[in-house]
Amino acid sequence: MTRPSDQDIRALIGLLEDEDSYDLVRDQILRIGEAAIPYIEERRPAADPDLAARMDAVCRELRFDKLKHEFWRLSVSPEPDLETGALLLVKFGYPGVDTDVYKRWLDEVAAHVLRDLPPAADEAIKFHRLNGHVFQAMGFTGNDLHYYDPENSFINKVIEKRRGIPVSLSVLYLLLARRLGIPAHGVGTPGHFLVGFRASDDRCYLDAYNKGRLLSAVDVQKMLARAGYEFRPEYLHPAPARDVIIRMMRNLISIYQKMGATERGEQLSTLVEIMLSRRKEP
Repeated sequence: MTRPSDQDIRALIGLLEDEDSYDLVRDQILRIGEAAIPYIEERRPAADPDLAARMDAVCRELRFDKLKHEFWRLSVSPEPDLETGALLLVKFGYPGVDTDVYKRWLDEVAAHVLRDLPPAADEAIKFHRLNGHVFQAMGFTGNDLHYYDPENSFINKVIEKRRGIPVSLSVLYLLLARRLGIPAHGVGTPGHFLVGFRASDDRCYLDAYNKGRLLSAVDVQKMLARAGYEFRPEYLHPAPARDVIIRMMRNLISIYQKMGATERGEQLSTLVEIMLSRRKEP
């Protein structure tokens, strides 16, 4: 499709003022794609809340269409990148955010830990130093007071507030661990996501929600039993990145359902289906 001229786009957006032609105009704008957003925003009226609402709705659709395309691109990989998935989820919650800011933050934190490591530090030392830095020095912990706040599921807000839920805090740790070459992985135990670590004979599980508390396999079994789950050995297997991304999204869908945010939950369900499909990009 040949992109219309600036003048044509502005003229088309002006037609949004006519409620009777809204659906037709909206469809034409959606065909233009994300490039139409700046033109909509420059035309957005402060004195006409109804027209502003229509324009905002079109912008949301344009951004969501782009996000679906980005999730399609992510989904076709046999092993989707965890960081890319977590930051795409941020774009769902906060469409205008610059996710590169949070990549740089992760780089800086990892570099700080690396600078403080002793010479020839092995993987176990790195693991324990990162644990201490993130959960003790920086104070990341579970958000007991507002567990069902949607912000707990978005990495940008977890970084800003240093609060989250088990899976988001675990993902934060995993993204830092990868930068340091630490062999850590997600462990998708039911009801409470963990981080697994194994180097030579050293195997343990990190509870990111509880300030980096370290657990043995027996401790994990006891934790699950207290929560009413029957233990299965596969619960301790490394969780593929695709499963971790989907778990983050499904947690958020559940929260949206509790809040009555039906549209948001349905949109996110669409993205989950894309991640599950593994189909080729259309």
